[in-house]
Amino acid sequence: MQDPEKLKKSWEFQRAYQNGNKYWNRYFVIYVLHNHCNHLRLGVTVSKKVGKSVQRNRVKRLIRESFRQLRTRVKVGYDIVVVGRTPACRLTCQETQNALAHLFQKAAILNSSRQHNGNRNN
Repeated sequence: MQDPEKLKKSWEFQRAYQNGNKYWNRYFVIYVLHNHCNHLRLGVTVSKKVGKSVQRNRVKRLIRESFRQLRTRVKVGYDIVVVGRTPACRLTCQETQNALAHLFQKAAILNSSRQHNGNRNN
């Protein structure tokens, strides 16, 4: 992911927390804020409550990889902050992707059309 596509500054995260819409499930909390730009930006945060640095970094890697896989289906123009919760430590990559896709669906930021995948029903 290139730098303009990452949230890095504390104020960017705070803006998403305060002004964004919040969606959650057992594994993640996401904050979605329209950024009025034509790009998608991701911020990832995992609290020390989740575990030691090894577990936290694993959760962050899973989130980033899942987002990379889902990226083509997500509408542009949003800042998304994903907060990892403790049960996320036990997820596989596919389970992480499914959990995030479910939250993105709830947030209505997934494109409904799937023309980029081609016709898979054949």
